[in-house]
Amino acid sequence: MGKKQAVKNLNNTMISFIFSFKPWFRKTLGAIYLAALVIISLMPARDLPHIAAFTSFDKAAHFIMYLGLSFLVCWGLDLRRIRMRPIYLLLSGVFLWGVLMEILQRTMHNGRNFDFRDMIANLAGAWVGILIYRYFDKLRAKTDEKPASNKSAVESMN
Repeated sequence: MGKKQAVKNLNNTMISFIFSFKPWFRKTLGAIYLAALVIISLMPARDLPHIAAFTSFDKAAHFIMYLGLSFLVCWGLDLRRIRMRPIYLLLSGVFLWGVLMEILQRTMHNGRNFDFRDMIANLAGAWVGILIYRYFDKLRAKTDEKPASNKSAVESMN
């Protein structure tokens, strides 16, 4: 087996593993992640870590958190071969959640501010999370089709 085939087999194994989890587990993990996101988003500013090495760490953190949220929502709902309309609905929902968190930060007077740049980072992260899910979903579709085509080839030989 060549190196290229070994990598392909590893990818197929990883994709199968990712999608092998039960739906209840996926949804539970997504709910826990969402709860953690709410807690982190609404923490007072004085309780947040200050990382001086990264001047834009806040935006990167928003990007990563909403990337994870959108991926976990797609994964939890198991949107197989999702079409564009549900993607836009999902993206809108995740984006609006981020807007709600920004509004709550402003109204709670906990040292956090409403920031449009945070919302842009949230939107960008959510979009990338959906694109990653779609990529994994396409790989899953390819791995799901292969056993079926092999099965029909075996059946035709009998």
